[in-house]
Amino acid sequence: MAKKEKTAKRYLELNVPQEVMADTAEIIENSDIEATILGRANNEDCITVGFEYAHEQRESIMEILELIEDHIGSENREEGTEED
Repeated sequence: MAKKEKTAKRYLELNVPQEVMADTAEIIENSDIEATILGRANNEDCITVGFEYAHEQRESIMEILELIEDHIGSENREEGTEED
């Protein structure tokens, strides 16, 4: 009998800007990542979300991280404070 490998879950908490929350929710829905809203971050414009995901779902987590990074980068360009 073949041994079935158990996939270990990973956990990540992110502060998601409200402006990208709808896109983040779409990624969560399409990838079946488990997500829990934990509250508001110290920065009132962000929502703290906990993500539980399998290694196979890592690409979706990277998409969410890119959304957040792109949003922060565009805010910095608007303010003229590009981060290095």
